[in-house]
Amino acid sequence: MRVYGREFIMDSRIKKLIGSNMDIDFISDIKFGDSQCPWNVADGTNTHKCAVKNISICKYFCGVQLLDSVLCSYPHVAKSVLSSAEMDRDM
Repeated sequence: MRVYGREFIMDSRIKKLIGSNMDIDFISDIKFGDSQCPWNVADGTNTHKCAVKNISICKYFCGVQLLDSVLCSYPHVAKSVLSSAEMDRDM
């Protein structure tokens, strides 16, 4: 994706599939240098999940970047940091 101002221009060879039912558990292995969920760190727990199939999407979840990086806005709610051009529908 390229960004021009606030408009995102996606390569025509990429299809955006709307309505995915995702299940994303952010499982980190600190000894390999993986990041930890900042909300779990702040709460001293391991219960928060990015997306739970058929249930919910974390309020800090901003997407996934290739290959396997989760984009997180903690402690700012995703809706407050993303522009409408970055979301595929109203939240």
